[in-house]
Amino acid sequence: MEDEPAERGRMLRNWLMSVTTEKKGKLFYGWWIVIACAIQNIFAGGTFFYGFTAFFNPIREQFGWTSAQTALAFSLQRLEGGIAAPLVGYLFDRLGPRKLILFGMIVAGGGLIYMSRIQSLGAFYGAFIVIAVGTSFGLAAVSMATIANWFIRKRGRALSFLMAGFGLSGTVVPLLVLLIAQFDWRTSLVIVGIGFWVIGIPVAMVTRHKPEQYGYLPDGDTVVTSDNEASAVIESSSTGPASSEINFGIREAMRTRAFWLIALTYMMAQFATSSVMILEMPHLENVGISRQLAGLVMTFMTLLSLVGRLGSGFLGDKIDKRYVIAGALALQCIGMIVFANIQQPWHLIPFLILYGPGYGGTIPIRPALTADYFGRTNFGTIQGLMMGIAVLGGVVSPVVAGQFFDITGTYREIFLIYAALIVVAIPAILAAKRPFLKSQP
Repeated sequence: MEDEPAERGRMLRNWLMSVTTEKKGKLFYGWWIVIACAIQNIFAGGTFFYGFTAFFNPIREQFGWTSAQTALAFSLQRLEGGIAAPLVGYLFDRLGPRKLILFGMIVAGGGLIYMSRIQSLGAFYGAFIVIAVGTSFGLAAVSMATIANWFIRKRGRALSFLMAGFGLSGTVVPLLVLLIAQFDWRTSLVIVGIGFWVIGIPVAMVTRHKPEQYGYLPDGDTVVTSDNEASAVIESSSTGPASSEINFGIREAMRTRAFWLIALTYMMAQFATSSVMILEMPHLENVGISRQLAGLVMTFMTLLSLVGRLGSGFLGDKIDKRYVIAGALALQCIGMIVFANIQQPWHLIPFLILYGPGYGGTIPIRPALTADYFGRTNFGTIQGLMMGIAVLGGVVSPVVAGQFFDITGTYREIFLIYAALIVVAIPAILAAKRPFLKSQP
């Protein structure tokens, strides 16, 4: 019987023999998934996540609802998303992304079409909950988990390209404003709902769960000849690219300090991002900025967020991701202070320059940090649990801001309070050091 060093040497030789570099000119399939999901993000971001601010005042004014009543729908959407996030993560780890995205896009499209027929506040809330179910199952959380499975060494940049889709989605917002002006908000919702089906269903067909199931290893650096070989390489080689991963169980992850500090960071940041995303146009219109210019602000904000989205991904693959997130949060905080005090159109320039890259910089690097810390095996569930905690900020933020506006006639002071909460998030993320399994050397 061979001794252990000889056996390890034999396994290493077998790994080197069974793995070959990917053919030049052939794009790793994981990048096709990135491209497909990024296209989906462009449409969904421009029409719903960022674009729905264009629907806010037309719907509120037609029915005579208060700002708080209207904003509550967004809070319900985020509340449902937070409740569903752990379930979506659990199902992702066991079913993979295709079924979830297919279900989610069908439901979200139907919810948008249903919203076009509403006649009451209760129906408005109900439609938002239906859309929330669809987007929870079919959009960002699932696509991020998918990309985290397909990439390890290049995870930060892959997630950056994925989330760049949301950055480009700002270009859709002015088109949505024109669409509402040309037709009305009801017809526009029908068009958007059908668009969710036309784009989302093909994206579901493109996605795959894990590269090992299709004869690949993560990152596309290597290709193995069969599924069996892929499994053998990962199990036997102590030096292969996937063997150094540490995979936490769900309970093990939740016992770590890092889990709760990252979740707290998400939650504090959500107070600012959720309120800006929903109330950007109402706030700017309230201080005298024209509706057309306010629509362009969302476009430029998301485009400038590309600087942060792409830059943070590349930086995060080279330096400590915590420092990247902290720097992005600092920019976002200063930008939020400027946003609260906007009075003249030129004030929009420093806001966009600061807030856009800061906001975008946190988005791809947070799931990358989570995957680095806790591994791929239970990533969907762990990320879902974190999102379920973080969503509390997104639920409370727009309702409190809307209620504040109904009482005072301004959003300024509440936005300053939300900026202060971002300050709390910075030391939280810096304190979130890499956790270690008990069995880990």
